[in-house]
Amino acid sequence: MFAFLRAGFVQASLIVAAAGFCVFASTTLESCAHISPPPGGPPDSIPPLLIAVEPDSYTVNPGFEGEVRFEFSEAISERGIEGTVVLYPFEARPRVKKGKQELKVRPREGWVDGRIYHMRIEPNVQDLFNNTIPEPILYVFSTGVPVPTNRVQGVVFDRITARPLPRGRVDMVQLPDTLRYGGVADSIGEFLIATLPVGEYLAIGYEDVNGNQRADQFDRSDTLQLRLNAEDALALEFQVFRHDTLGPQLAQVEAIDTITVELQFNSYLDPDSPLSTANVEIFGATDTAAVAIDTVLHAWQYLAWRDSVDEALRLAQLAELAAADSLAEDSLEAAAEPDTLGVEPPPLPVEPQEELEEEMEELEEPARLPDQRIYVVTTTRIPSAAHVVRARNLRSLSGLDGGGELVFQPFEIEPEEEEPPGEPPG
Repeated sequence: MFAFLRAGFVQASLIVAAAGFCVFASTTLESCAHISPPPGGPPDSIPPLLIAVEPDSYTVNPGFEGEVRFEFSEAISERGIEGTVVLYPFEARPRVKKGKQELKVRPREGWVDGRIYHMRIEPNVQDLFNNTIPEPILYVFSTGVPVPTNRVQGVVFDRITARPLPRGRVDMVQLPDTLRYGGVADSIGEFLIATLPVGEYLAIGYEDVNGNQRADQFDRSDTLQLRLNAEDALALEFQVFRHDTLGPQLAQVEAIDTITVELQFNSYLDPDSPLSTANVEIFGATDTAAVAIDTVLHAWQYLAWRDSVDEALRLAQLAELAAADSLAEDSLEAAAEPDTLGVEPPPLPVEPQEELEEEMEELEEPARLPDQRIYVVTTTRIPSAAHVVRARNLRSLSGLDGGGELVFQPFEIEPEEEEPPGEPPG
C-alpha cells in the first residue's frame, strides 16, 4: 500500500520544551547542563510522521521555482537518504537536501512550466532510533496544467509461469515527448499509477534486473500502447518475458518411445501458435525414407493428452472393478436361501456409483504455458536406424520463426532376457 498525500496543508503544533540551569562554581567557572531524555524511559518505537508538505499535494503552481519541502515529526537520520526520492518525469538523481526534520527536493535543471510532477519517497527515511517509515509516500503537484483524476492499475505477470511478478516495474512513457512516469508493483505484482497527463502512452511492464529503474534489452518485459484521458480508469495486464532477436533453433532431439519424439529449442515457443505435420518431417539418415507423422503437439497439449490417457486407463480399471462387484452381488443374491429361522440376513455390500460417475467427468483444460519443447507422434514405429528430424516455421514468444535439423537415434526396446536352459537330468 501507499501513503497518498491529499490537498490541504497538514499542520502540527510542535511544542519543544528545554530546561537548563547554570551552576556557578566558586572558581567563577560557568558551565551549562546537557539536555537529554530521562534515563530508563521506554525506547522510541514510533517512525517519523509526515506532518507538512509545501506546496500542497494536487495543487497547481504556475511559475514555481522553489523546492518541495517535506517536514517530519522528528529528527531524521542521514542513513538511507541517498536515492530515497524518485522524481517523475523520471530524473535519476534529483537534488535532495536534508535538514534536521525535513527533506527538500527539486530537479537539477529546475521545474518546467505546464508539467505534472510525481514524487515517491521510498520507505528508507528513519529517525535517530532506526524507526523507518512503513510505506512509500506519493506526492503530486503541477506547475501549470490541471491535475487529472485518471488512474492505471493492474498486475505484472511472469509469462513463463503465469505467476505474479513481485516488485516488477511499470513505466508510462508519454508520446511523442517520451516523458517517463512510473511505479513499482507490490509483493503480489499489483501496481497503481494515478494522475498522469492526458495523452498517448507506451506502457512497459518489466523486471528491473540491475535496479537502474529502466527497461533494458536483457530485462523480461511486455509493452502496451494506449490513450489516457483525464478521468479514465484503466486496468492493464503485463505478461513479461525475455525477448529474442533470432527465431528458435532446434537444440536437442530425444525419442520418448517408439512413436514419440521430443524436440527441444533454445527459446520459448508461443503456446497459442498452431502446429501441424507441415512443421516437422522425419526421415532416415541413410535411405531418406520418410516416416509418416500423425500429429505435432505443444508441450502443454502433449502433457494434457498423456494425462488424459492415464486417466482413461485408471477409469477403465475402476469400471471393471465396479462391474466385477456388481456381478459378485448378483451371484450372492441368487445363492441366498430363505431363512427358515425368521432372522433377516445381513445386507449385501454395494459399491457406490457416485464416486465413479464423478471420476468420469471431463478434465479441466490445462494452462497454456510457454515451453521450449514440442512433441511429434508418428503413425508407426520409427525404425531403429539413425534418423533426421527437420523443423520449420516454429514461432517464438517474440513472434519470430525458426527451426533446425538434427540426427537422433530412435527408441529401442530392449529384448527380454531368456532364461538359461535347465541342466540335463543326471
